[in-house]
Amino acid sequence: MIIMRNHPMRVGLAAVLLLGPVTAGAVSQKLRYKFESVSNPVTTVVDDSGKGHTGTAQASNGGAVTVETAGYEGQGVRFPGVCVGTTCAKAFISAADSASLNPGTALFSFGARVRVTLAELSTDHGSNLVQKGLSSTAQWKLQLDDAVTGKPSCVVRTTGGAEAVIVKASVGIADGTWHKVTCQRTSTTLTILIDNVARGSALLASTYDINPAGQSVGIGAKSAGNNNDQFHGAIDDVYFNLD
Repeated sequence: MIIMRNHPMRVGLAAVLLLGPVTAGAVSQKLRYKFESVSNPVTTVVDDSGKGHTGTAQASNGGAVTVETAGYEGQGVRFPGVCVGTTCAKAFISAADSASLNPGTALFSFGARVRVTLAELSTDHGSNLVQKGLSSTAQWKLQLDDAVTGKPSCVVRTTGGAEAVIVKASVGIADGTWHKVTCQRTSTTLTILIDNVARGSALLASTYDINPAGQSVGIGAKSAGNNNDQFHGAIDDVYFNLD
């Protein structure tokens, strides 16, 4: 029989072993929209991260962002239905540019809960979910441009829209149920996760600089104008974190 005595050093070591390794750094939440206090139709959205990035609904052609009940938790938001042409209803949520949302070479994760059906996808245009920046600028973006199987993808670009890296998920999400879709940058890769499971990745150099300075955040589309890549489903729990 081995008898363990409560030696101070052994107690301290045991505590470390029980607690596990100490992680380096911590997630810093820079933006989060839970949509719990929005009106119907949506006008403004409180930033639940506490960082003050208030969202504003913008629309054209009679479009509106409306409350989705039930959301993933509580309530979410819904965007205009499928339509083709320049007179279609359009709407999205915009947040002003902030340097805190330009990751540069830092590690990050961003995404949303998404509910969409195949019937709500369009072969006429893409569907932008969450983004900062455009194809002609530095950019980070989560999109759903696959209208056949509903596979989302993560996109990042450097200055002037150069050197785009696109990671498409191996599975679709257009089944009418809520899915968590995340784009994550680690020290070596850009990965897309569906419901916390990695479904695709690409190499991303540690020097790859994503700095969409001067660009606003768009949710549900890139604008309320023509060719806005309008998303036609529901979104909840939008977030952007630096890791």
